[in-house]
Amino acid sequence: MKIQRVVTKHLAFELDDRFWNSQQRWAKKDIVLVFIETDNGLVGIGEGWTPGASPKALIQTIEDDVGPRLIGQDPRYQTKIFAEVWKTTALNARRGILSIALSAVDLALWDLVGKALQAPVYQLLGAFTDQVPCYASAGLYGKDKDEKVLAEEMQGYLAQGFTDIKMKVGGVPLEDDVQRVKSVRDAIGTKARLMVDANYSLNVPKALKMAHAFEPHEIYWLEAPVSPDDVGGQAKVNALSPIPVCGNETETGIDRFRELITQRAVEFVQFDIAACGGISEGRRIADLAAAFHLPCTLHASSTGILLAASLHLAASLPNLDSVEYHMFHQWLFDKCPPEAFKPDKGGLVRPPDGPGFGLEIHYDDL
Repeated sequence: MKIQRVVTKHLAFELDDRFWNSQQRWAKKDIVLVFIETDNGLVGIGEGWTPGASPKALIQTIEDDVGPRLIGQDPRYQTKIFAEVWKTTALNARRGILSIALSAVDLALWDLVGKALQAPVYQLLGAFTDQVPCYASAGLYGKDKDEKVLAEEMQGYLAQGFTDIKMKVGGVPLEDDVQRVKSVRDAIGTKARLMVDANYSLNVPKALKMAHAFEPHEIYWLEAPVSPDDVGGQAKVNALSPIPVCGNETETGIDRFRELITQRAVEFVQFDIAACGGISEGRRIADLAAAFHLPCTLHASSTGILLAASLHLAASLPNLDSVEYHMFHQWLFDKCPPEAFKPDKGGLVRPPDGPGFGLEIHYDDL
């Protein structure tokens, strides 16, 4: 079995910027998918993270730099392929576009190998569970969205089966965010876990002030409080905050996560397999976190393809805390099996059944 073709697909969804976080309004959602096809007709699918930038550079990197290195290779040697491609980045870029491109390819390779061996990816990785704890990720700012509307929205996710939820903060004055958090906590009760995400919008003093203001409302974690480049500042926040810090989904590669972990800048190690280096690098990051007795959580705010892949990796991790189940970014869910992501009681979600990621999405269908 040899790889004979690499196909990229760019999908664009127009939005009306009704919703936003502290950093970004959504007027358009770009999605970049990678399909890897073998000479015996199997097709694996992967996705690269496109958080607001033009997808052109990512597509060209896949088509011109990464894709040609795959042709003629046996996809079952995905670890060798990953190592060889990653090694070539030493002189151009270990972060950013190339890591995202390799992430998309790595996901497609794992899906392809699962299909070739007729096994779900989480079983190939070594299953730890077949039910993954997920939290409902929502609570965006929005037009005409007051505290009552926000509280009703978040309470509604509990009715869908989730027990844990996350909301955005940092986009309005602190006193307004405190009232938003209080309204949500009052609506969901004391048993549900409530997380907040500042999207890297604060500095150290503001992050600590926010953490102390939120403390009475029993916040499970404070995500992305300061710039991802200020590891020392984030470590200070984590050391002094009454709320543990979670981060950083924007990081790529185990070296950057080693810095976060050894400086104790996080208590929850968060990574996104559409950016960090795929499932292959995600496993290494999770293992590194386990060596420091830290739980990990997977960021996933895009398509059903990324959510499916994240669930498969998560089901193999003994130190998993959770997977993000985004309530706004649910792109291509209609292309996935109808019952694929239905949460059971307690917010437990099973990886989709079937070989690979359990998806049957072909590039000709998009």
